[in-house]
Amino acid sequence: MNKSKFMLQQFTWPQFLLAAFVLSLVWYVGVVLIFYRKELKQFLSGGRRQKQNPEPLPHRWDADTEPIEDSNEETLMGEPQLPQGMTNVSMGGFGFAVSEDEKEEQFGLVPDVLEEIKSVFNILSKEDGNKKDFFSLMKLVSAKYPMIGSNPNIERINEYITDHAPFHLSAQELQDLWD
Repeated sequence: MNKSKFMLQQFTWPQFLLAAFVLSLVWYVGVVLIFYRKELKQFLSGGRRQKQNPEPLPHRWDADTEPIEDSNEETLMGEPQLPQGMTNVSMGGFGFAVSEDEKEEQFGLVPDVLEEIKSVFNILSKEDGNKKDFFSLMKLVSAKYPMIGSNPNIERINEYITDHAPFHLSAQELQDLWD
């Protein structure tokens, strides 16, 4: 043991660093010679490595299609025009507009009233209500929406009521609901 300890003390730091540098240099030269032989030959011969544009692989549809022309090239006939009335817009640049009638059907007085009527029919079915209960609940609805009687879609509302009511309602009774 003393001999090995004594032997390591004979090396100085500069000797150790020189040995590590030489061994690392030998390692990297070996890696370059094994893995990068072609590139080394090309570098030593003085030739610059030119990037070659590889040809695209053939596809089965190449015979059926025409190659795409560069869009920067000017053509004899000029740029293609869109059909009259059509324009290119970004994805956020368009939307689907609804007419005022459709907007009224989706959002507005009539759908709100129909929802209230649905809740009235739901209460009647749960509580086993009768025609008298229906009229008392509908008074609350007509009080909440006083202008519904003059709405042009009142026939649609009355039709919904007659289709879903568990009892018969006359035209006069339907008219009296909204007065």
